[in-house]
Amino acid sequence: MGGIFVGWNMGCVFSNRSSLCNTTSKKDYIGLSAILKCRPVFDKTHNKTMEAGGRLLRCFKSGGPPPIDRLDHYDAYYSTDICLQCLNECRIARTGAIGREGVYLDLQGQTPLSGRGSGMAELIIRRGPDSGLRVQVDQELIIGRSSRSRADGSDFLRLTDAEISRRHLRIFRQGEEYFVEDLASTNGTLLHGKFLKPGEVQPVGDGDELYFGNSQAVLRLPARRAEGSDVPPLSVADFDLGGEAAASVEGLHVMSEEDRQPDVSMVVDASQILMQLRGKFGEEREPDRDLVKRMQSIVQVSIALGAITDQDELLAKIIELIFDIFEGADRAFVIACDSDTRQFVPLIIRNRDGESPSVDEIELSRTIVNEVLENRHALLLMDALGDQRFNVQDSIVDLAIRSVMCAPMLYEDEVLGLIQVDTRQSSHVFTAEDLEILTGISAQIAVAMKNTQLYQNIEGLFEGFVTASVTAIESRDPGTAGHSFRVANYTEHLARAVDRSPDKVLRDIRFDREQIQEIRYAALLHDFGKVGVREHVLTKAKKLYPHETNELKLRFKYAQACIERRAYLELVNLAEDSSMSNAEFREHRRQVERQVRQEVERLNEFLAMILEVNEPDHYYDKNTGRLHEINEFQFLDREGRPIQLLTNFEFSVLSFAHGSLNTEERQEIESHVSHTYKFLSLIPWTKQFSNIPDIAHAHHEKLDGTGYPRGLTGEEIPVQSKIMAIADIFDALTAGDRPYREGVTTEMALSVIEGEVQEGKLDPDLFRVFIESESYKFRNL
Repeated sequence: MGGIFVGWNMGCVFSNRSSLCNTTSKKDYIGLSAILKCRPVFDKTHNKTMEAGGRLLRCFKSGGPPPIDRLDHYDAYYSTDICLQCLNECRIARTGAIGREGVYLDLQGQTPLSGRGSGMAELIIRRGPDSGLRVQVDQELIIGRSSRSRADGSDFLRLTDAEISRRHLRIFRQGEEYFVEDLASTNGTLLHGKFLKPGEVQPVGDGDELYFGNSQAVLRLPARRAEGSDVPPLSVADFDLGGEAAASVEGLHVMSEEDRQPDVSMVVDASQILMQLRGKFGEEREPDRDLVKRMQSIVQVSIALGAITDQDELLAKIIELIFDIFEGADRAFVIACDSDTRQFVPLIIRNRDGESPSVDEIELSRTIVNEVLENRHALLLMDALGDQRFNVQDSIVDLAIRSVMCAPMLYEDEVLGLIQVDTRQSSHVFTAEDLEILTGISAQIAVAMKNTQLYQNIEGLFEGFVTASVTAIESRDPGTAGHSFRVANYTEHLARAVDRSPDKVLRDIRFDREQIQEIRYAALLHDFGKVGVREHVLTKAKKLYPHETNELKLRFKYAQACIERRAYLELVNLAEDSSMSNAEFREHRRQVERQVRQEVERLNEFLAMILEVNEPDHYYDKNTGRLHEINEFQFLDREGRPIQLLTNFEFSVLSFAHGSLNTEERQEIESHVSHTYKFLSLIPWTKQFSNIPDIAHAHHEKLDGTGYPRGLTGEEIPVQSKIMAIADIFDALTAGDRPYREGVTTEMALSVIEGEVQEGKLDPDLFRVFIESESYKFRNL
């Protein structure tokens, strides 16, 4: 590689592309020095006396850095180390670095130093420690304080402004347009009067001003510079170089990406060497330690708060972190601000000892709150009592606050609230660095708060969806309205009781907050599949549907009418028979009427018995044979055809139905569990709720395998489903609004469930906790 390095406060790095000249003219030295705003140099290598200036210049044919003992002439003024050899043959390797660390120069081409071409923009530092510095922007320019060179080929402008980040912002070109991006800097980048969001890309035009740290810069686009600018670019013509010097350097420019050479030997950061020589390395690196502390604090907060979704847990963790980071803090406050009403809501207020201040002690400084929220500025009062901006009537005096830090929690353009940390100890006054840390972590906390709010909104939205869905499904069966909500309450309370149980059998069963929530949602949705069951089956109150009962009653009336008609026809025929006397006819008539009354009474008895058997809680006793008697009863219609009083279907339903459902209807009702699993499996559950379909699917399973739909046994049934099974049965027994029966007492319900336990159908340990915890009393949580 052939090249030279021109650096401010840097050592020179170069290697030969061809043999170096043994001599270099004085004009060449002076001319190049002038271009780089440097004093003339003294060439110890060639033993040439130049104009006075005490600057060290050394060429190295080996390409290595100068020895440390040869840098003894450096002082506070930035100087230039340069090897000026055969300008037409030397080629500068590109690093893109410019500023304190220097810039590689290309000695080939015809473009002046600060005017690589009319096609590039120019960034001019107008205000700040590096005021007057100008640099060309080719494809990309990154601005910051980092001392490391870039390996990706992008230009890097290193400034001395201590308020900017190591990689603060970048300016880049796409096509003919230029854009600016903030690289997640600590203090932000201001464009058009607004702070850029980290990672936000905004177009930047000619004359646009950028503010970062303590610096102000203006961007000049190529077209405007060609027309003329109020800040003209630096060029060779700006200096009185003389003809020979000007001719020898007229081709200097910062190399483009295409000119990049891959064989750079090394880059030496002489600034660190100089600091070591001065013996001030540790002192000058102290600000970096503060930066590390700030970054560690922000990282600590990010890690700690990143996974928390519960607001109470989040607030407690925030206070804990604040007291850990700020050892001198006595109290910490997190205050929310309602964006609509502008009212302040204290979220958490804690003393260092963990106690909440009394009502008389929690008054915040109104002045501080207004100052922070109205101006959106972080505020530091090292001596709050002596600050003239606050009068003696203010609450600062009332609270005897000695030192205060207060920072807004800003999320984009929204003020979520503020964090105030104060101390009453004069020995623990907060510093500017503390305020920077609080400001940084306040931004992190704002994001965490917003995430928590978003999570709670989503959680509330889902809760509302579940509630609406369950209400809509239960509206199809008014007789069971409220069942799912009651089962959810019983199930949740029993699950919490099991989680707290010291029983050695149950001590390995533990549920965290999310698992309790999962169980509750599963209980709420356990009958979700009833949406796939026909409504008349869901609402069937008796063994026979109302229309079937009406049809049966009409048949009884028809049977009575046929019996009476047949009897009266018989009397009419007898009356027409002249052989029967009047007395005999009257006697026969009385007999016929008596027989008719007996048959009608028998029909009424049959109907009463059928209506009784039709009730869902009536079980047919086959030993009585009454229903068989009714089933065998026939009457003759008008044409004399025999008709059964009961159809085979009616006899089957009244004889064998359990509850109000026949076999086919019961199978349809039981299918709701499979429908529930099918429907719930279609929902893309998050990991924390992924077991909801399985829990709901197994709530009708029994330990002995007699349950449905899959006939699971013992350990095959999730413990959450075993808990729900007890709650479901208890509510089904005690609910007083079932259409097919009245609810039983709590004692009777527990007795029925105990029978199921003894038969090996339900878990005895869970049932024991159900009784001991009195979970059956928690109909409503």
